[in-house]
Amino acid sequence: MLGTTPVIALLVFCTAVLLTLKRPRIRIPFTPRSIQVDYGLAPLLCVVILLTLQPSNAPILVGGIFGFSGLKPISVIVFIMSLAYICVYLDTTGFYEYVSLRFVKASGGSGKRLFIYFFLLTSLLTMFTSNDVVILTMTYMVLSICNYAGVDPIPFLIAQFFAANIASIGLYVGNPTNIVIADTFGISFIEFARWMLLPSISATLTCLLMLLLIFMRRIPSKLKIPEINPRNALRDKNGSILGLAVLAFMLLLLSLPTEYFNASPHTITLTCASIVFIYDVVLDRERIPMIFKRITWKISTFLIGLFIIVEGLSISGWADLLASTILSLLKSPLVSVIGISFISSLVASLMNNHPMTIFFTKILQKCVNPADRKGLGLIFALVIGSNLGANYALTEALAGLMWSKILSDKDVKISFLEFSKYGLITMIPVTIVAGLPLSTALQ
Repeated sequence: MLGTTPVIALLVFCTAVLLTLKRPRIRIPFTPRSIQVDYGLAPLLCVVILLTLQPSNAPILVGGIFGFSGLKPISVIVFIMSLAYICVYLDTTGFYEYVSLRFVKASGGSGKRLFIYFFLLTSLLTMFTSNDVVILTMTYMVLSICNYAGVDPIPFLIAQFFAANIASIGLYVGNPTNIVIADTFGISFIEFARWMLLPSISATLTCLLMLLLIFMRRIPSKLKIPEINPRNALRDKNGSILGLAVLAFMLLLLSLPTEYFNASPHTITLTCASIVFIYDVVLDRERIPMIFKRITWKISTFLIGLFIIVEGLSISGWADLLASTILSLLKSPLVSVIGISFISSLVASLMNNHPMTIFFTKILQKCVNPADRKGLGLIFALVIGSNLGANYALTEALAGLMWSKILSDKDVKISFLEFSKYGLITMIPVTIVAGLPLSTALQ
């Protein structure tokens, strides 16, 4: 039976999730000042609470930075921050805007064609960079183009958001949660792609068809094309070429087998980010503070705090308890994969995908073996759930919260309920389609 210690661990975990989602402003005692407890601060405060109530858990502080049980927080954070630097660098050169305008021109004024092109462009960019960066970058472009053309932006925004969170399943770099899972279980870049590219492509095409049916009447047949030369959007042509070359080089190195190139993923991305950083130091120092300002540094403290809190949950017995429950689901590859995909998606929509992923990763460590095909199926089912869950509720991912804030600032109204309605209609068939090729390959 779970006792006082597990109850405290669970309460601290729930408090961290609640504070992350609510972001309350707390007044500092005896002063007129207040601080907002956002996602960067909430987990750290909860770590302090956990260690105050349970001082015996102090050793997990070290593990929260350098790793425990296969999880290596510092490696994950270095990888995420390095990849973010490269992606934001590319955006400052005007590359994303240039490509978007090229796609607008290629649509020939057809609303449905532009809808499909934007969906596919978002999918392609996400697959090779990161869903969070693409969502936040493409949102401004979609709003600008829809405003110029005088069309309803909601179908295009929903398509862009959903596409980014589905295509991100395909490659190791698509989502920070992918990195957490793959790093924990020692899954290489190429092995990840071998199992997840087909589910990602299948799910992406299914989502596109679903959204075309849902928004058929809201997508205009004709629209005005911006009279803007795409070349004018390319603010630094040489920088764009360098950024693309570095990104391609990084993906190549990540895809090489370890026996040919024995370097950790975070070392590769850090080296590649250093190349573009040195380029700016020599030729464009003003861009460096712009990039640093746009990188979401708070995710570092967010992840470290969560790693520590989830480790507290694990050692208190919750992971063992839930692992035995998951083992009972291992009836067949199809039931296992689709079942865990749905469960993790729904849990992520309630508590945010990062804490869900870290916690479920700890649970799977207790009950699966990556060398076993059934175990591998559950691991990749968690990848599906951690990505698709973002399309069920805006609170599921940090990008969703930031996306909704951008829309609110631009006076574009979409309620959390309306978003979830589109998510439920679309994501149920998408999740099933994503799980079918994976479960078939595991048989």
